[in-house]
Amino acid sequence: MANYTSMIKGTIRAIGNKAKSIAETDAVRDAYDRSTTTARCYANIAKLNVLINGELEDQQKVFNEIGRLYYELNRGNSPEHFEELFSKVSEMDEKIEVMREELAAAKAAIEASRSGALEYKSEDNDNDE
Repeated sequence: MANYTSMIKGTIRAIGNKAKSIAETDAVRDAYDRSTTTARCYANIAKLNVLINGELEDQQKVFNEIGRLYYELNRGNSPEHFEELFSKVSEMDEKIEVMREELAAAKAAIEASRSGALEYKSEDNDNDE
């Protein structure tokens, strides 16, 4: 009868040795190096994209502030080539002010409603006694 245990051990040992020799070859090492280099490059690309987008957002904020300051300084005497833009900003300011007034009125109505509801409840409690 054949000794299957020793045959299996021998086969496993042979497979292990073959895997070890393949792993030690330059082809596998080169593939590993290429894949790790590629992964590092992709990570660096993603990091740089995030950094660039952050800088662009900061730059946009600075441009907005420059525009706001320029508008504030020249609101009464707009240069000819900015007149249309200045008038649009003025129109927007007027619309915003109207909406703020409507908002304040709505908040006041809610507050008045709450106050009336509280008074009603307290009057109702007085009647129960």
